[in-house]
Formats: sequence, structure tokens, C-alpha cells
Amino acid sequence: MTVRSRVTRPICQHVCHKALGYCCGRQYVYLPQALLCYGKKQCCQILVNDNYYYYNNPESSRFNLSNDQYTFCVQCFNSIKSDSIFVGDDPTQTLVQIPKSLFLSAKNDIEQPETIIDCIVCTRRWHQVCTLHLDQIWPEGFICNTCIQQYNITQKRVNDFLLHEHCHTGRVTIRILSVSDKICQVKPQLKKYYPNQAADGYPYHTKAIYAFQEIDGVDVVFFGMYVQEYDEHCPVPNTRRVYISYFDTVQFFQPKIYRTAVYHEILIGYLDYVKQNGYMYAHMWVCPASEDVDYIFHRHPFEQHMLKLKQMQDWCKNMLDKAIVEHIVINYKDIMQDCLDNQVQTVVDIPYFDGDFWPIIIEDNIEKLDQKEEDRKKQEFKVVRSMEDEHFDDSIISEDATQISGKRKSSNMYEKKNFKITANQMSNCTDLLSIIFSTMKEYKEAFFVIRLHNEIISYPTVNDTNDLVQCDLMNSGNTFLNFARNENYEFSSLRRAKFSTMALLYELHTSATNKFTYYCNTCQQECDIHFHCALCEDFDLCEKCYNIEPKHEHKMFKHNSLNINDKPIGSI
Repeated sequence: MTVRSRVTRPICQHVCHKALGYCCGRQYVYLPQALLCYGKKQCCQILVNDNYYYYNNPESSRFNLSNDQYTFCVQCFNSIKSDSIFVGDDPTQTLVQIPKSLFLSAKNDIEQPETIIDCIVCTRRWHQVCTLHLDQIWPEGFICNTCIQQYNITQKRVNDFLLHEHCHTGRVTIRILSVSDKICQVKPQLKKYYPNQAADGYPYHTKAIYAFQEIDGVDVVFFGMYVQEYDEHCPVPNTRRVYISYFDTVQFFQPKIYRTAVYHEILIGYLDYVKQNGYMYAHMWVCPASEDVDYIFHRHPFEQHMLKLKQMQDWCKNMLDKAIVEHIVINYKDIMQDCLDNQVQTVVDIPYFDGDFWPIIIEDNIEKLDQKEEDRKKQEFKVVRSMEDEHFDDSIISEDATQISGKRKSSNMYEKKNFKITANQMSNCTDLLSIIFSTMKEYKEAFFVIRLHNEIISYPTVNDTNDLVQCDLMNSGNTFLNFARNENYEFSSLRRAKFSTMALLYELHTSATNKFTYYCNTCQQECDIHFHCALCEDFDLCEKCYNIEPKHEHKMFKHNSLNINDKPIGSI
């Protein structure tokens, strides 16, 4: 090999590895360390490249002999004239006699290669030093920059858009500040109405997604969104659907002319993200906030223009039309048309989301139907009772054929009434669906059903790389809003938004560092990564006990309570 090839080959390998998303492509090693000599001389060491003798200890449980290996320099080893050497951790304690024949010779010139770790997503290999990764901080594993960029679709999309528009203002950062597992509980009236058809609940992931921009050297939050993600394990009709519960903005993104475009890019980026993760449908309830109502941010700027319902619907349609052009969305329609196209037969076939408009409407109408049915039964009972009293004859006079015939007519009428009651009960299901459809017809323009995939024979597994992120403050928009109200953290001006964002980031930092301590209910050991039972009260298992068969009878969710304040909490 020529001198030039020895110089250029590592450089070429380095460039190629970087381009392919790998580490630097170089081989790094640690130089040998000076070894301790267990001879009688004090401060005796085995220096680099020195020869020495060592003994591998097969029984580290022996008294005063707990190390795996014992080393002697050549001088100390040869100075012992007997066939055995007395070895021990503490020379003042009883030493263990080891035959010299069990010692092996070696040279202290072994270089230790740097630790290599694998990306948990793509399995590319990286030097641990290059990644700046510590398992103690991020026990969930290492994710390389290539995969972070691949999965952080929304942030990359927004910044690529700004770069394409030659907008060189502060870079946008998008983070998932909270990820938790919840169950959308089916309301009692619906379960009572459909005891054999209604599910007990619909499990989902809820995420809090926030966008920040650096303005005047500090981060300012300008966008917040809460979503519910129902994967392939969720019962129908919620299977593989996402629900954008609500999103909110404050008018601080700069420059102003790109605000609407950036909001659209964030939403389209999220739709692209869930599409790539195997979700089939997305749902949006377009309900604009009024001037005196806040969704996420406490006190919007007075001069911020609040869209009316029709304006907000057109705003969303423009966003979805752009997503269709980019082949991210297949099509979209209103909820009424979607129900008709899918030939919905009962209200349990309508997607059921936590906090949505339709579960409330369904529950209210069931209560009204039940009250109506109760009133009708009372009226029927009065009619039948009056008929019985009218035809009842408790006199001693024997009954003739005419009287018997009259009673038979009364009995037949009573049976017909009972049959009518049963028929009315059976027709209530159809009545309920008709009432819901009537309401849908009135409000259909406010609800979008967005199709992300065409029908396919085999659905891909939902592949979500976001671990659960416990953050009580960001668990819901109301929690954050109430926190901001109580502390007077307003977003009514850029000056106050800077201060409120700083306070938010501090709260996120302290909530991550001041972690709770969890103990396994089986082995009683403290566990940072633990699995929490969704049904049992205060039941947690460590990772080891969780994997022991037979497993716990209920569904358990994985949680991580370790310090994560120096790493992005989450990304999409």
C-alpha cells in the first residue's frame, strides 16, 4: 500500500460512511492501562508493553480472593523461588496459595476498541463516543440521526419549507412533550343500549405536540396540538384511526407571511407521519375558538384574528387539498357522507373518540329516548289497566258465552299491546340512528374524515417509535391551560410569550428531573423502566418480572421514569 493510499482510504471511508448514515468509519482504540502488580513491592506497576504473568480466578467467591484476575510483573514473579505464590486482595489477611504453573505469560500491549452500539431502529453501528449516548440517561436505546430525521417528519418538513422559501429566521423545533396510554371509556347509556355490541373501551395513545421558534435568541412556543392514536389492537370502529382533538396557535411565528403555510406544514407532516406508521384514517373536528375561550394557550394576543367556522373549514380544506396533491391524503369527506358510504347500521359503528362531539350527542339522545319510552310505557300501562277494570266482573252471576267472548277479546287486546311495546323497543335502535343522522346533517361540515390509505389486503403493523413520556403538566390541553392561568403565564404579547415559554420549559425540566420512585410488586426492587397495570390499583412490574411467564392477567403499559432532560423528549 502506498503512502497516498494509506492517507486517502480512511478519508474516503469516513465520507462514504457519513453519507450512508453510519458512524465515522474509523477504528478508535484505548491505549493499554498500567496494571497493578500483586507482588510484595509497594507501588509496583506493569507498564505499557511490559511482560507480565496473570492468573484467572475461577472462583471469585473464595475468601480474600474476589477479583477475576491477578497480575505479577516479571521481576516479582521471578523473585519468588518456590513453586507456589500466595495471593490475596488484602495482604494483611490470610492469603491463598496458587501454583506457579497456573499463571500465564502476557504482554501489556492489548488495545481496547471503543464500545460500539447499534441504532435500535436501523441497526447501524456507531461508536458510543461519537453518539454521546449513555444508557443510564436513555435506557430505551440509541437512535441515530438518520432515523431521527426520518421519523421527525414534521420538523424536517417545516424547516425544508422555510429553506425552500429562502426564509432564514429562527429554526422551528417540534417536540412531543407527553405520550401516555389511555382508554376511551364507553359511556353508560350506550353500553346499556347495546350490551352485546358496544365495546368496554377503546385504548389509545395520546400525544401533546408543540412547536417552538427561536426569536431574539430565545425559544417561543407558537403551536400546540393534542392527538389520539388508536392502533391495530383497538376494537372497531376505531381501529387504525387517529383523532386530532384540537390545536391552537399564537401569532408569534416570524415572518408573518408564512404563518398559515407553516401551520399547514405541521398538520400535513403529522398526517404523513401517521400514514407511514400504518394508520388508515384521520379525523378532525373543526371547531374554532372564540375570542373569550382558550383551548391551549392562555390569553391570545388581542390583535390576533380568530377564524369563524366557515373560514376554519376552508382553511382545513386548503390544507387537505395540498396533502392530496402530495399523495399523503387519498381523499376526505364529511362525517355524514362517510357513514353513508360505509353503510353504518347502528350508532356503535360510528368512530368513538375521547372528548368528541358525537359520544355526548349519542348519550344525550339515548337518555331522551329512554325517557320517551318510559313515558309511553306508563301510558300503555294506564290504558291496559283501565281496560282490565272495565271488563272485570267480580259478581257472583255466572258468565255466559258473551261475557267469556268479551274477556277473550280483552286478553287478545292486552297481548297486542305487549307485542307493540316489544316492537317499539326494537325500533328504538333505528330511531336513535335516525336522530344521530339528523344531527350529523346539521353539523357535518365541521367534521372531516381523512383517508390515508386505499384498501389493502394486509395492513402494516403500526410502528410507533415514541416511548411513553410521563408529563402530568402536558397530559392534556386543559391541564396546561389551567397551569398557565394560575401562574399568569399569558401569550397576549411576544414579551409575555417569551417569559411563559421559559417558565414552561423550566417546568418540563423539573418534572423530568424530579422523578418518582417505582418498586416492582413482585421482586420489590426499584425500577426506572416499569410496566404499569391499566386496571389494578398501584401495580407495577420491573422489566425482568414483566417478561416472566405466566404474565400478568391485565394489559400493562411501559413507562420510563429516568432523567431525559438533555435529550429531545419526543419527535415526529
